[in-house]
Amino acid sequence: MNRVFLTGRVQSQPDTAYTPRGHRIVTFPLWIEDGKFGIDVIFTGVFPADVGHKTGEKVTVAGSLVKAKERAREVLKVRASKIIWMEE
Repeated sequence: MNRVFLTGRVQSQPDTAYTPRGHRIVTFPLWIEDGKFGIDVIFTGVFPADVGHKTGEKVTVAGSLVKAKERAREVLKVRASKIIWMEE
């Protein structure tokens, strides 16, 4: 089973793109403070429009790890199935 749950901070403003069929894809880098590492998050689905989505906001991401090819090398990313925006 490939399930991960990560809590961290959004490192930069989320990017939004659309597939040719009109599906929304949101990506953003997530900084995990406890492990001192960053990982890219890919989310397809209903992204809440009423949340500020600012750099530094704390979120919990549930999803799975996926391999992606970036500049002739493979990297791990998180394909998120759920994002919970945390209040501080």
